[in-house]
Amino acid sequence: MRHNKKGRALNRSQSHRRWLLSNLITSLFLHEKIRTTVAKAKEARPLAEKLITFAKRGDLHARRQVLRFIRDKEVVSKLFEKLGLRFKERPGGYTRILRLNSRVGDNAPMALLELMPDEAAHKGGAKKRRRRSKKKTAEEAHAHAHETGQPHEHAEHEAPAAETAAADTAVVEEEVKGEEKAAESKPQKGEEEKKD
Repeated sequence: MRHNKKGRALNRSQSHRRWLLSNLITSLFLHEKIRTTVAKAKEARPLAEKLITFAKRGDLHARRQVLRFIRDKEVVSKLFEKLGLRFKERPGGYTRILRLNSRVGDNAPMALLELMPDEAAHKGGAKKRRRRSKKKTAEEAHAHAHETGQPHEHAEHEAPAAETAAADTAVVEEEVKGEEKAAESKPQKGEEEKKD
């Protein structure tokens, strides 16, 4: 039975593994993305998310618990002042692992461990998908027109009819202009005889 065998050993001793994960997470918070092996990324991810949860709490005890694992005070201040506020409304899932090509030397599977992007920055710039509106039935159009006091005799079909009529007249005018230009450019029979 595998009692007390949780996690990956990563071919290191316990103290070495702890410092390795501490350095990985420090680099992650500092640069917001790191390139490492898949196994190391999978080990570092839950610890990083736990530390971000402490940063969201923001009290002194949470800061001291984070300082037990991350020794760089500048990184801890960035974690509490910027990242904690950035993920304040997010219920979880602060990081993601993206698979990369294998490493050239030993063919180890590589991954990109990164913090999720800021949602507030992407909400304004993202394009909204347009959904097709359902066509109103005649009964709904009649009820809506009755509520607003507008005439309801196929009001939704009048605008497209007017647009198509305007488009048809524009096409006819272009054809007439084209025929007039063609007539002007062709010499008439009487003019041809005079030139000869």
